[in-house]
Amino acid sequence: MTACFFGVLAGAVLWMDRVFVFQFMVSRPMIMGPLIGLVMGDMRTGILVGVSLELLWLNSPPVGAYLPNDESFCTAVAVPVAVMTASWASPAAAAGLSVLLSLPCSLAGRALDMRLRTMNEGVIAHQANTGEREVSQALIKAVSRAFVMALVLLGFCTFVLGWVSSLVRTIIPDNLITALSIVPFACVMIGLASLVSREMPRKSHAGMFALGLVLVLVLTWML
Repeated sequence: MTACFFGVLAGAVLWMDRVFVFQFMVSRPMIMGPLIGLVMGDMRTGILVGVSLELLWLNSPPVGAYLPNDESFCTAVAVPVAVMTASWASPAAAAGLSVLLSLPCSLAGRALDMRLRTMNEGVIAHQANTGEREVSQALIKAVSRAFVMALVLLGFCTFVLGWVSSLVRTIIPDNLITALSIVPFACVMIGLASLVSREMPRKSHAGMFALGLVLVLVLTWML
């Protein structure tokens, strides 16, 4: 439990790099994953999750007004869940299960990002005609609020998905858990395929991804 807390805390700090502070690119999944894994004592699982999610978002850069689903927030949830799952499953299977469970968290991260942007725009507009000291205090308050909100939401998502992961252990057969090891490899293939696609991601693509992944898992389980 202590390791999970520090993992969530590290995830919140690294997520801030995405928009609000630093801008050192440490919020990328392939960087966040190993770092959170290192904090939790399981860097291997962190690498598997980070690389998988990094490749899934290869074709979704934040260009112009387009704001993609938040892969950084997804990673900050997926790695602690994967490390907890790795206590009873192989690292590859734990990474596969956590990636599948955590993908909806990218929507939660995007919603949080948009909410904070809206709130910060209001604060900056309100402080536009005040002194430099007031503006600095408003910025510090905005950054602190963003960190606290991210920490709370990350903790909630990690707790819920950690519970779901432990529940999955009791209701699905061991063969299917082993089949989840294919998910990181599938993410690599999907990411490479996205490099040759000229289209921006569409909502229908998510459905096709889910359907294809379920088919792969079923075939792997049966074989």
